[in-house]
Amino acid sequence: MPKVYTGGFSAFKVTLDSRATFDSEERARDLVNYLLAHPHFAPNYFGQHEPLCRLTPRRLDEAVDVVMNRAGQELDPERVISTVFFVRTQSPRCRYSVEWARLPHKAFSPSFYHVEQEFVRDPGGLEEWLSFVFGLLRLHEAWFADFALPEESSQKHEITYKQRLAGGKVIEHTTASGVFLEYGIPGVYWGNYFGPFYVEWFGREKFETLPCVEKRWLDTGGIFFTTAPTPFDWDTPAARQRQQAVKEHLDADAFFDIETVRWLVRELEPIPETMKPEQFQPPRRVPTFPFTVEPPRYKSIAEEIEDARRHFEGQGYTCVGVEDRTVTFHDGKGGILQVTVGPGGKVVYQPKL
Repeated sequence: MPKVYTGGFSAFKVTLDSRATFDSEERARDLVNYLLAHPHFAPNYFGQHEPLCRLTPRRLDEAVDVVMNRAGQELDPERVISTVFFVRTQSPRCRYSVEWARLPHKAFSPSFYHVEQEFVRDPGGLEEWLSFVFGLLRLHEAWFADFALPEESSQKHEITYKQRLAGGKVIEHTTASGVFLEYGIPGVYWGNYFGPFYVEWFGREKFETLPCVEKRWLDTGGIFFTTAPTPFDWDTPAARQRQQAVKEHLDADAFFDIETVRWLVRELEPIPETMKPEQFQPPRRVPTFPFTVEPPRYKSIAEEIEDARRHFEGQGYTCVGVEDRTVTFHDGKGGILQVTVGPGGKVVYQPKL
């Protein structure tokens, strides 16, 4: 079978966060049938890895089984994850990554839906794509979703910084940074969807008076709104001002702030490779979720504290105390650095003013 390349085109992407599981034949079949029911977006290939399989009526049941991850459920019904790729090679080209999980340490699963940018340049094409995605929000029981061009996602999440490897070598490293939904809202984009949980948490009245270009209440009980006339206008001064106004209107402390992360990382680099840039984000205001998550543990707290001490003392900081999981350092200029290790670990830096 020839290999099917899943990339190769400039895409407009929707990322949605969900806790729904497609672990039953009925739910998995509903999703596959929905994808195939839309002529402009119906995939013709599917699979868990390349080479993908051609999606024909005769292989519909196979696609449903793959989405269910029937084999994984039989192996361990309490700990299972499913990631399936769907690709459309006709115009407009599309690629989808559908994920669901039942893992004690995973609060939400992200799924990605891409369509060719040129298709959504036309207002009619954009409206058709949005209508298609609104149905997916319902099927996924999405809590949050963002609608953005790659350039917007990169600007709001990409960070380049100096990283110190385990052997001591310092390299320049570029990565995407952000927060999982359980630790904060990832951002405000051209298009945004807040599910009914967040509508209730922020308050419906806040969304009724939202400073946006367009908003739509959906039959899911959630709201979709935009901050610019088209996805290609996301970076205009008016759109930027509107995006910031949305954060302030709802509560800026609930949103991931890449500029704060970039500033802190620049102040403290090189950063040990064991630390991620998002750990430098001050804690966000988060709701009380109706579920619990068990964070994975890889090292003991004592080992992580020792790693933090060794790295930052090597950078010229002075350790002045350890309390519970937090190590406090002075930087020699009157600034205070606090590193909290373990689950939910974070880095807080307060320079001398």
